[in-house]
Amino acid sequence: MKTMNPTNFSCKALLAGVSLFSGVSASAAPLEETRPNIILIMTDQQTAGALSCMGNPNVKTPAMDALAADGVMLTRGYCSFPVSNPSRASLMTGFMAYETGVRDNGDTMKPEYEQQSLGLVMKEAGYECLYAGKWHIPDVEVPDRFGFTNITGMDDRILVDKCKPYLQKKYDKPVFFVASFLNPHEICEYARNESLLYGQLAPFDLEKTPNLPANFMPPTYEPEALKLEKQWAPMFHDTYTYTQDDWRRYLYAYYRLVERVDLEVGRLVAELKANGLYDNSVIIFTSDHGEGVAAHQWNQKWALYEEVVNVPLFIKAPKSKGKKGVRNDKALSNIGLDLFPTVCDYAGVKLNDSYTGMSLRPIAEGSADTLHEHVFIETYMSSARVRGFSIIEGRYKYVLYLYYQNREQLFDLENDPGEMLNLAVDSRHAEKLQQMREKLWPWAQRLKDPRMMKGVRPLALPADKGFYQD
Repeated sequence: MKTMNPTNFSCKALLAGVSLFSGVSASAAPLEETRPNIILIMTDQQTAGALSCMGNPNVKTPAMDALAADGVMLTRGYCSFPVSNPSRASLMTGFMAYETGVRDNGDTMKPEYEQQSLGLVMKEAGYECLYAGKWHIPDVEVPDRFGFTNITGMDDRILVDKCKPYLQKKYDKPVFFVASFLNPHEICEYARNESLLYGQLAPFDLEKTPNLPANFMPPTYEPEALKLEKQWAPMFHDTYTYTQDDWRRYLYAYYRLVERVDLEVGRLVAELKANGLYDNSVIIFTSDHGEGVAAHQWNQKWALYEEVVNVPLFIKAPKSKGKKGVRNDKALSNIGLDLFPTVCDYAGVKLNDSYTGMSLRPIAEGSADTLHEHVFIETYMSSARVRGFSIIEGRYKYVLYLYYQNREQLFDLENDPGEMLNLAVDSRHAEKLQQMREKLWPWAQRLKDPRMMKGVRPLALPADKGFYQD
């Protein structure tokens, strides 16, 4: 697995071989014959299951459902890191959080990665780059140095209206447009009994709230790291005194916040259609990370449970070039790594071999139904001061936290989608456990993280097999 040498890497090196229009504007030919507009729509803290098109009876998301129906919905899309700033840094660079230097919400991206970020690459490739809403890398609003024109800051209530003049304008080049909404992130304020940024929810009775999920209880041999994180970070996990009724109210509030942002997504899509920016555009919909939604009595992010790392992921290719109404339950995607090559693929930008992500274009256009053999996810829980990693391959998921008791988890997601039975402690699954451990080692080598290498190596290359030699 090759690594990037930041000292001799630049946008121009990245763009070697890009096919641009020499003296020809994007409007000189029909859009289908040139390069398409590319539109990225993001929510914040939305778990993949928080969609009515996923069969969730507790939420109604007609706008998101319609987007999914117009393209391909990948049900196995994952974030690279279940925290906003690290995840967004990956989305905008195509590299993992440890590589970019962004491991928590206050971290700043390493300059060499900032200089090759997606807005700058697309601008150099000849795209008009527009950004509306939450940026959070780590600034709340996108700074000018990232190549985007900042339409408006973080406020879901005004985002679409602020975008209208920019979407109505006729450009002489293709457009790369990002609309980044905050919700359902307001669930964080709700859990802390704070006022919601965009208005309080209407009063509701307990009888109207969802029942608790089937995986509400912690799994067998739950990692001690998760317990300590909740204990040492009560500001973020202030659900430690919750009753079961409180958790039901929490779920009800969360789904109303998903519906709150779905309304804005619907308004945005209507505006895209009104201005001829829908049918012939590539449209990608996702979220920066998921939400605990009471599974294993977890709220917010950080943990590596499915509810936290599995995110919505739809891609709609330009009209007549893509599949429509397809649900793909097979293709594994780490969207933090795959967004960058997907956008570059449609823009005609050729990437060097420093990138491990893959374009979703073959999935969207029906020439492939699988992507990666496995996906890798990392996390860092700052209160417990512990890093965690996950490998997902086929039906199996492996999790390793570097410190404390019960560090390893192995789940059979086909037979145990709720992740209730930890197979890592069962000798009947020792062979599969070792196979999954060994898949972490190439990632440890790529990231060159000494702590990760120290924690993974004796597991992946055990001395009793003759692999681990000092």
